[in-house]
Amino acid sequence: MVRNLRMLSGTVLFVFVTLHLLNMAFGLISIDAVETARTYLTAPWSYGPVFVLLMISMIVHMVLGLYSLYRRSTLRMSGYDGSQLIFGLLIMPLLASHIVGIYATKYIFEADPTYRLILSVFWVSSPLEGLRQVFVVVVVWVHGIIGIFSWMRIKPWWERVSWFIYPLIVAVPVVALLGFVDAGNQVIAEAEQAAQEYAAYVETEETEEELSEDELRAEEEAAEERRALNNERFALTYFILWMVLAVYAAMVVITLALRAWRLRSRSQRMATINYVDGPTVEAKVGLSLLEMSRINEVAHANLCRGRGRCGTCRVRVVESESELNNPSTVEVATLARLGSPQDVRLACQICPQAGSLTVERLVSPDIAPRDMVLNQKAEARARTGAPAPEMADA
Repeated sequence: MVRNLRMLSGTVLFVFVTLHLLNMAFGLISIDAVETARTYLTAPWSYGPVFVLLMISMIVHMVLGLYSLYRRSTLRMSGYDGSQLIFGLLIMPLLASHIVGIYATKYIFEADPTYRLILSVFWVSSPLEGLRQVFVVVVVWVHGIIGIFSWMRIKPWWERVSWFIYPLIVAVPVVALLGFVDAGNQVIAEAEQAAQEYAAYVETEETEEELSEDELRAEEEAAEERRALNNERFALTYFILWMVLAVYAAMVVITLALRAWRLRSRSQRMATINYVDGPTVEAKVGLSLLEMSRINEVAHANLCRGRGRCGTCRVRVVESESELNNPSTVEVATLARLGSPQDVRLACQICPQAGSLTVERLVSPDIAPRDMVLNQKAEARARTGAPAPEMADA
């Protein structure tokens, strides 16, 4: 259930981000083209059930991400996992100002947050904010791509679609950033032209009659009221922004504190793992067998990176001095799909207890996704007694 929710919410967010990047790519044509594309690509996400789905997906994905961090028994992980974790934690701090700014423009300043207005902030009023957006694109895209790639690469159809997916992984953010830069140059040019026209107007305009003191005083009072109102709006916007960041920071700190308490309170007993083909290692009880392999630098296949989806980390339990934990729903489903016997378990799902455990790794540590698919097809044919493809053709 948790795995499916995380995948579903992540997919919704990835589609949302992809459409935003594609929208920004229209900046290569013109800002007006970006606004036209906005009607079809990004505007629908602000209304009705689609907006509710987006908000729910964002909250669910963030909470499940923190839950995954809490459940980690060790922070020693693969480069993929480490990058995804770090980038995932950075998304909210980097993206909060953009999200709050968009909705503040719409609901606090009561203005339409058009791309021309947003780009003028990024490129004219606050260039550092624009630079932050470039960094956000990289962080969000890499985080999403690692998750999508981890899910898709173990699917039987991956090899057929990978030739199309790989170019898009690079093309979408690159084209979006080029559109962002091109649209930014257009905004800068428009701002410079407007400034020149205003300066020329001030120099050439001749006022036939001067305003009276009462009219001047009324204009100054009106300007002061507008400044005071804008200051209040900005203060409210910054208050909301800092509250969002404070709540998120508190959630991360609480997650890390609970994780530290959980690890400190667990048993400090040791488990001894004997691999049939060597070596023999020791690790603290509480880790999964796959985590024990990683900590002790024992090569172990895990194409789905320990999520129980691919089954490549499966082992045959030869002997165990203590009772192993019962298989989870995910493990049962994966092993059933592979037709594995009762003595086979997933290393990412079992947590060895104190004592000795002897296991045999059933999959080569350097297995590739293509090899996994071919092996699964061969095993399925062996179970059903079906002939190999060459024999069937003959």
